[in-house]
Amino acid sequence: MQPFELNRHGRIVFPSNFIPELDFSTLSSVDHLDAVIRRDFDTKAPTVSEILSRHELGKYGSKFEIMRDMALNVFWADRFTLMMFERRVTRWGDVPRNRDDVYMPRLTPWPEAEERLGAVEQAYRGLPRAWDSAAEDRIFDRLFAVFGSRRHFAGDLPSVKPTVTQLISDPENITLRVRHYDPNHPVFGYDEILDCHEDVAELEALSRWSMVLHNQQPWEGSELELVRVADLKDDDYVVVSHPRNREVQRFINRAMSGKTRKATSYTRHEPVAPSAPYPAVDVRSEFAIAPRI
Repeated sequence: MQPFELNRHGRIVFPSNFIPELDFSTLSSVDHLDAVIRRDFDTKAPTVSEILSRHELGKYGSKFEIMRDMALNVFWADRFTLMMFERRVTRWGDVPRNRDDVYMPRLTPWPEAEERLGAVEQAYRGLPRAWDSAAEDRIFDRLFAVFGSRRHFAGDLPSVKPTVTQLISDPENITLRVRHYDPNHPVFGYDEILDCHEDVAELEALSRWSMVLHNQQPWEGSELELVRVADLKDDDYVVVSHPRNREVQRFINRAMSGKTRKATSYTRHEPVAPSAPYPAVDVRSEFAIAPRI
């Protein structure tokens, strides 16, 4: 992935701001992965309870502020899948049972999910717009389609999903089923996300986030349900996860076998002051072409 790109509107876009990536070849163990995930997701994302508490305390001044926290929460809930897996909806009868590179989620039902997530929607509806009502409602609808479809606890998800063999070893395990699957469900292409444009920069960034999160669930959110493995039929559609690339699978193989590699160590150099102060760069006066971000 390029560190930055110029979109068709002539704006510089940083893909890493909306498509997180990890170099799994540098990770030494599951604990190492967990530490990275905690740093990048857990410490930044509020829980649903925290979102509702902040609303009750009047800490949200606009629709944008609560949407930003909703997006952070969804990124956190999808933290391992975003980094490691690609979801594919597959007919249960066609899912291989004995491969070590095909995974499925094992979930814990969240009984209060519909009530709690519905309360977040009501909170959004009652807040004033920040800049553009139409744009904010459009982004919210896309975001809530993902945020509001969750029916399981996200805090206890394992770093590595179980393989299909591990999942079916206990018929009482809970996984995901898509009641009616449309293979033509629309998703956003990379260029569409890159070229996303809103008049307000904050809304543009949030819109890109919502597009990325939409792509994580290529199905209608209302069609998603939890189901016991024992209740699955061959013609049911289930959510199957495949490693995003070879390095992810190699990391999983290392982690599961216990053959973890030694973490790379670096020599830390103490910072020292320059021998002479560096002069400030006055972009406006020194450069003929001004940056446009």
